[in-house]
Amino acid sequence: MINKIQSQSTFTGKSQLKCNIKLARRVFFAEFADVKKPASYSSLPKEKQAELAKEIKESNMILRVIRELQRTAFEEGGNYEVFRRLIGMLKTFKVGNCAELAETGKTICKMNGLKNCDIFTLHAKSPDGKVRELDQTIIAFKVPNSLNNRATKKNGTLFTPKKDTIIFDLYMNGFYGNIRQSRKLYKEFGLKPEDKLLFKPENTYEPNKETLNKLKQTFPKLVFNK
Repeated sequence: MINKIQSQSTFTGKSQLKCNIKLARRVFFAEFADVKKPASYSSLPKEKQAELAKEIKESNMILRVIRELQRTAFEEGGNYEVFRRLIGMLKTFKVGNCAELAETGKTICKMNGLKNCDIFTLHAKSPDGKVRELDQTIIAFKVPNSLNNRATKKNGTLFTPKKDTIIFDLYMNGFYGNIRQSRKLYKEFGLKPEDKLLFKPENTYEPNKETLNKLKQTFPKLVFNK
């Protein structure tokens, strides 16, 4: 993954969803603007990587610790603890890659009443039928339940999203736009003009109503829909 900047919103048309995404992006970067993204170091020149070797090693070590603590969160504290740790550790350690940023962003959206949003990993399918992972996790809105449900998540069933599906990518500086608009952005991850962009549902925990209410109390600065 890389740390390419894409700050402008390319999602055309005014809607409540657009307004809510803009608000979610605003509160996210107000709290997590200084988060280090270990995967972004790989795009730097070798000389710069050598210069930042200590910082790179430290960031990767912290990320491993975060992921290990996250792995045991449900067993140690249930549904709420999964999301308290997710947000709390990103806020405390300020380290995360696309998966941590996407999961945190989705949780913020759900805390503020946004419906039908989830995280997906991106894949590309070439004309010869070969599929490859693009190594990027994003938030998407209004994906039909027929394509994003317990079975498709468990099986990791790939599908082609509709052209008007909205992507929200906090790793890429809060980009949001439809599938057509996002293709230019994901060239940086290896998506070619002739490729089909595919989504893979991710089998992660979902915050329940009680958890969302507790999160609003614990992290009030992430709430924009009072």
